[in-house]
Amino acid sequence: MTGTGNPQRGQLGFDVDGHRWVFAFTTNALCAVEEEFDLKDITELEKVLSDSPSLRTIRKLFRIGLTDCHPEMSDMEAGQIMEAVGGLEPSLELIMRAVEQAFPEAAKDPNSRLRQARKRWKC
Repeated sequence: MTGTGNPQRGQLGFDVDGHRWVFAFTTNALCAVEEEFDLKDITELEKVLSDSPSLRTIRKLFRIGLTDCHPEMSDMEAGQIMEAVGGLEPSLELIMRAVEQAFPEAAKDPNSRLRQARKRWKC
């Protein structure tokens, strides 16, 4: 399912039904996360990830992760892609991998909320 986008730019590529998608939390995507979730700054992303996120939150994060390379992405289409990759758990795995690429230091810190969320989600 997954391949490479451009790892140096934090991109994560994957194929679904013969279509190539590129997932990344770039600067523009992270700004969109701040706006969509009304965050004071991006450090509050850990709170969004570590709380018990709703399916709407997960789908929104998934859509935002796709919008840099696929700017016309809608929530509905993101939900369909989530289903095509195997549902909630594989989708969460893609989100977490992309966030870890955007924040490599937090990904390495065993006490970060990011790592705690990954453990709770078991991905």
